[in-house]
Amino acid sequence: GCAPPESATRTAGSPEWRKHLGQFEEGYFALNPTFAVQQGRHEYDGRLPDWSAAGLRAMVQWLHAQRTQVETFDQNSLNDDQRFERQYLLSRIDADLFWLEEAEQPFTNPAFYLGSGLDPSVYLTRPYASADTRLAAFIGYARAVPSAAAHIRANLRTPLPKSFIQYGVDGFGGFPDFYRKDVPKIFAEVKDPALQA
Repeated sequence: GCAPPESATRTAGSPEWRKHLGQFEEGYFALNPTFAVQQGRHEYDGRLPDWSAAGLRAMVQWLHAQRTQVETFDQNSLNDDQRFERQYLLSRIDADLFWLEEAEQPFTNPAFYLGSGLDPSVYLTRPYASADTRLAAFIGYARAVPSAAAHIRANLRTPLPKSFIQYGVDGFGGFPDFYRKDVPKIFAEVKDPALQA
C-alpha cells in the first residue's frame, strides 16, 4: 500500500502522545486525589494529597520528570490539537512547579491547602451518588484530616504575614463547627447506623 499523504498523518496525530497524556492524567490524579474527585473520579473519594514534606518533594520530582518527557515529543509528530495540548500541559506543569518551588506556597501560605483539597464540599453539596456513598466518602476524608493538619502545621514556616494568618484562621476556623453541626444535618437521611456513628 501507499503511505498516507503527509496532511493525513498530521491530522491523525501521535498515538504515543495520546498514551502519554492519559498516563499523565492518571499519575496527576493519584498525586492529587481531591482534584481527581472534583473531576468525577470517585475511586479517589475520601483521600487527601500527601502534604508531608516527602510527599511534596515527590510531587515536584514527578512534575519535573513529566516536563522532561513532554519536551521529548516532537511538535511535527503532533496534530494541531496535540500541539495545543502539549503547550497547555507544559504551562500547567510550570504553574504547579512555580507554586511549589519558587513561591514555596505549601510552606508560606495556608491558602495552598484551602485551595487544593481541604474543603469537603464535593461530598456534601454535589449529588454524584447516594447519600450513603457520599457519607462513607466524607468519613474517609474526615479520618484523613488529622494527619493532613499535622503536615500543614509542620510545613508552614513562621513568621507568616498577618494577612496570611488571618486567612488561615478564617479558612480553617469554621471547619470544627461545620463538622459537628452541619455535616450531621446534611446526612440526616442516611439510615445506616454504622455510618451515622
